[in-house]
Amino acid sequence: MNRLERLSQQELEIILDDTEAHIHQIRDELRRRSLESQHTQIDDIALSPEWTPVKWGQVRTFFQHVLAELRDRS
Repeated sequence: MNRLERLSQQELEIILDDTEAHIHQIRDELRRRSLESQHTQIDDIALSPEWTPVKWGQVRTFFQHVLAELRDRS
């Protein structure tokens, strides 16, 4: 007779509930670590010099075009 056979149904259910709770905690921790790793990878992306300076004049022109198109549709 093995150890599990000696346990009552209630004891087995308690063990199972405990085990499932641990599995959920482990899955949550794995998700957290994965997200943290993704954030770190994104933070470590090195942008080439042509991407780093913001050309505000170009941004302004873009939004002016967008606004003009939206006004024309109305």
